[in-house]
Amino acid sequence: MSRYRIQKMVSGLLRMVLLVCVLNLMPTTALGQKKLLLKVDSVLASFQKVTTDTNYIVRPKSRLTVRLLSNLSGARFKVVDRERGRDNDILHLRSDLKWTLSSSINYRGIAIALAVNPGHIFDWYHDLEFNVNAYGNKMGADFIYQRAEDIRGDATIDDYRREIPKDMLNTKSVDANFYYVFNHRKFSYPAAFTQTFIQKRSAGSFIAGASYESVVMDVGKQWRILDDEDYRVMDTKMVGVGVGYGYNFVPTNRWLIHLSALPTIVVWKDLSMENDGYTSRGSHPMSLPNMLITGRLSIVHYFDNQFAGLMAVVNHSHLGQSGADMVDHFKWRVRLFYGIRF
Repeated sequence: MSRYRIQKMVSGLLRMVLLVCVLNLMPTTALGQKKLLLKVDSVLASFQKVTTDTNYIVRPKSRLTVRLLSNLSGARFKVVDRERGRDNDILHLRSDLKWTLSSSINYRGIAIALAVNPGHIFDWYHDLEFNVNAYGNKMGADFIYQRAEDIRGDATIDDYRREIPKDMLNTKSVDANFYYVFNHRKFSYPAAFTQTFIQKRSAGSFIAGASYESVVMDVGKQWRILDDEDYRVMDTKMVGVGVGYGYNFVPTNRWLIHLSALPTIVVWKDLSMENDGYTSRGSHPMSLPNMLITGRLSIVHYFDNQFAGLMAVVNHSHLGQSGADMVDHFKWRVRLFYGIRF
């Protein structure tokens, strides 16, 4: 780590310590509280040094941003089993749609968010999903954990098709990806996804990234799907690296349209199947179809001190190839949002 980076980290840590000390010494008089707010604002402002080309990217003039969001997500799986010389055993699965409402308050880059899941409140479904998104101009990451019990679909075994009702199996998945933007002085991910920046002119950039996915599918002992054995657990893990491209199109000062794709080629993988306690590991060759792809779309419309729009993120993984076992996983989430700046 360079000396400059160490100095920058120490400086940031000292600022946070200073902020905590200021809050602990909070005065009770109105004048004292006003002075305190000015000090806090000054400390937070020190974190927002301009590192972008202001002809392309600027921060909003307002310090406080409030957003309301409606989120919808879903997932699909496809598993092809060609063991022991049998004809294709194909498993198609889909999770129930998940809907959440959330709100966030952002003051000078520090945000507090609250999410409410109507499905859990009214007992519509029992799935769990946890998302962490950190969008920066230079670097950023997504982390998604999902535990899905409300899974349904169908299995085709030697041309015989049977329905798979809910509660017969469950899946646990982790998707994570990291990106680095080369043209980060002119191209802004936050402008499209968190609205903490404003893209003034159209710009694009090549993006380097890494992806990780883990999927565990547990059929359960009470049902048989793909063969005559009583229990089957499938566990896949993979890591990919690659380069993609993103573009922010600004047709007018009231619109922003973002589109990006980050394909990564799998460089490490692990696939295992467990039947009645016996675990076998697959040996799929490293081939071009083994990929993890992250795609993003955002449309933002600005009017006065308000904005509204839509954003979508898709994660698609493919492991295996024609003539061999194959696992295909497609996960998506869409957000409608409205925000106001003060």
